Amino acid sequence: LLDACGIPVPPEVQGRSILPLLRGEREGWPEEAFIQISEAQVGRAVVTRRWKYGVTAPEKSGGRDAGSDHYVEQYLYDLEADPYELVNLVDFDTHREVADVMRRRLLRRMVAAGETEPAIEPPAELRSVRRRGPFPEEVSA
Repeated sequence: LLDACGIPVPPEVQGRSILPLLRGEREGWPEEAFIQISEAQVGRAVVTRRWKYGVTAPEKSGGRDAGSDHYVEQYLYDLEADPYELVNLVDFDTHREVADVMRRRLLRRMVAAGETEPAIEPPAELRSVRRRGPFPEEVSA
């Protein structure tokens, strides 16, 4: 926004100008959005066009702790099939492959933001259900 107003961006400010995106220049932009939550809880998330995946730090307190070295998976939503985020798939064994891909994406984004790579645990129990997707070719979306 500073760039759009013609104001020089201070070097200590994270991020970059969104003007290229507004002009339709998408090359070099990530396929996902990184979300950092540190107010009500300590959490991190990554969202693609299809998937939303998030983790929280159970031993940490929002407002007091900025981050953690240990997180637990909290949610995985298929935004195409479930745009209202009604069915949390994070503990379904049928979606473990998707959760693993999204976890790696989240870790990359956390490290790129200057965080030390944390441990991320899956849910305590995985539910077994008959496979209804996603199929391997859908995971990278």
